Amino acid sequence: MEIGNKVSFTYLKEIEVENRNGVTIADYVKNSEAYEGEVVNVREIELSPLAEKTLKYGSIKGERSERLVTVELTDGFSKAFYDGRMVGLRVEESDAVA
Repeated sequence: MEIGNKVSFTYLKEIEVENRNGVTIADYVKNSEAYEGEVVNVREIELSPLAEKTLKYGSIKGERSERLVTVELTDGFSKAFYDGRMVGLRVEESDAVA
């Protein structure tokens, strides 16, 4: 994915876990949601590390992926997604001329 690409995907949100008869059952799709829009930023965690303040916060929700992708959604709002939770990803090349 690159800035300018049109994307559509399902995003895996919080995983629901329960115990049934001594077996841990995980539902990865119960809270998933479909999105589409244009990639406006891709942040590589190694090149742009988390701020010290964020790390000290100590209550970061969920795991981090190597890349954080910001998408301007079709409704005009922008939202950031961890690439490791973007499944069924479809990427359309940008029409922009470099």
